[in-house]
Amino acid sequence: MSEYALHTVFISPEQAKAAIAQQIAPYCRAQWQNGHARLAVTIEPEEDAKTVQQGKFYWGVILVQISEQARIEGQRYTVDAWHELFKRQLLPRVSKRVYVAGKPRPVITTTIGTTKGLSVKKMSAFIEKVIAFGANDLGVQFSETRWENHR
Repeated sequence: MSEYALHTVFISPEQAKAAIAQQIAPYCRAQWQNGHARLAVTIEPEEDAKTVQQGKFYWGVILVQISEQARIEGQRYTVDAWHELFKRQLLPRVSKRVYVAGKPRPVITTTIGTTKGLSVKKMSAFIEKVIAFGANDLGVQFSETRWENHR
């Protein structure tokens, strides 16, 4: 985000209306007075802060500590390799029917699940399973096991 950017979150129609009148409109007027001829506005769904926090905890604490401490047959693995293992072990496969040119019937493809799009509750369960596997099967000692405490 640039030094000239304005960030606001809308949580209700009333709050959005007030923010437009009290924040966005005055901000635009000030930018035009400062010589900025063109301004852009983008409105998009905000990511759930909890799932963002969970992702940072999973990648920055849990997987890092597993990568640093765990060995399989004396071999150390990267964070990405551990994530791939946990995806394959703990997430459900996703099947999809696709139509392929020249085939009379749809083809069913199956892919490995992904953590993207998991709800807060499902991501919490996934993290708990990874921690349990890391502690019980790999002997990893985690510095923190609650994503809610991670900033």
